[in-house]
Amino acid sequence: MRYVLCALLFVCSVFAQDETLAPPKAQGGSFYVDGIVYQYAVGKQYTVVAAAHAVLSRKFLAIKVRVYNAGSHSVTIKPEDVLLEDAVGGHAVAAVSGADMSKKLRKAYNMVRYSVGAMAGNDPQGPITADMVSPQMLEMMRAIAAHTNGNAMPGGKNLLYTDTPGALDSEDEPARPAECDQPCRLRAREAQGTDPLAQLQHQASPDYVEQCGLLANTIPPRGNVAGVVYYPLGKLSESAALADHGKKGRAVRVTVPVGGESFQFDLAVEN
Repeated sequence: MRYVLCALLFVCSVFAQDETLAPPKAQGGSFYVDGIVYQYAVGKQYTVVAAAHAVLSRKFLAIKVRVYNAGSHSVTIKPEDVLLEDAVGGHAVAAVSGADMSKKLRKAYNMVRYSVGAMAGNDPQGPITADMVSPQMLEMMRAIAAHTNGNAMPGGKNLLYTDTPGALDSEDEPARPAECDQPCRLRAREAQGTDPLAQLQHQASPDYVEQCGLLANTIPPRGNVAGVVYYPLGKLSESAALADHGKKGRAVRVTVPVGGESFQFDLAVEN
């Protein structure tokens, strides 16, 4: 009986040692921006956000990656560090750099094929829409229009005109929650301006495609870097089991190593 107890104690100590040596698994979750699902993983010193979407007439897959450095030392991230595996076919897929994509798209026969703008000087951001403006600024713009039109708008003379954004907030309105958890902060950062994944689904210039590309960068403490890595969509296998309503879908596994930590994401690709 004594030998059995000793053996059990030995086995328990070995398992406890293995759990101690095992690296902690990154915690994370997901959120949505304009219908695109983003996943995030929080490590010991770094946080990585990733999303995938078919772009450029659905001929390429764009993987958007953002890396936050919460450590006390700078860390370097390179586009070639981002690894993509076809989760259906079980093979790795080589990336296409933003510079190579830009050269490819500048060829005349590819401009129509991939729905890119012919002029590199086109504004990649497109027109200003309501989703790009804060509610306070949007209300101020409406008030200015009412002030300018005078009686052209019902009640135009009674509308408040001000050039101070935020001054139109009513004291009767319920206060917005002051606290914003980590998913809230991460989503707010991705929702600023025009999301490249959304813009690249429409007409974009070769210059914009290159500007969106993830470049080699050194991230200082408390800093972050983001960019897009491109992959040929035709290199990914399709499976009907991955999509709803009988449509075929694709799935990828993205691995982003940062400063000794490794972050992995399983992302579905919409057709």
